[in-house]
Amino acid sequence: MTIGASPCRRLTAGVKAPLDTLRQVLAQVAKVAPTDSTVLISGEIGTGKELIARAVHKLSNRSARALIRVNWCGDLAFADCIRAFWS
Repeated sequence: MTIGASPCRRLTAGVKAPLDTLRQVLAQVAKVAPTDSTVLISGEIGTGKELIARAVHKLSNRSARALIRVNWCGDLAFADCIRAFWS
């Protein structure tokens, strides 16, 4: 995958990460986007999680449908989030 010409690259402008890390993430985006898998994106505040989610959605077979964002409250344990969505 060529980063400069990649649609992922355009969709993730503004993501804050070293270039090698961004390449790895974009490769994962390209790999998971065409699947029907559920994707959990986690990370520090302000690192571009929503931009990555939008890239996955835009490149997916579901791109014509709505993207549903969930902003999980930091007061709740991560394990509670997993149980709420996937149990």
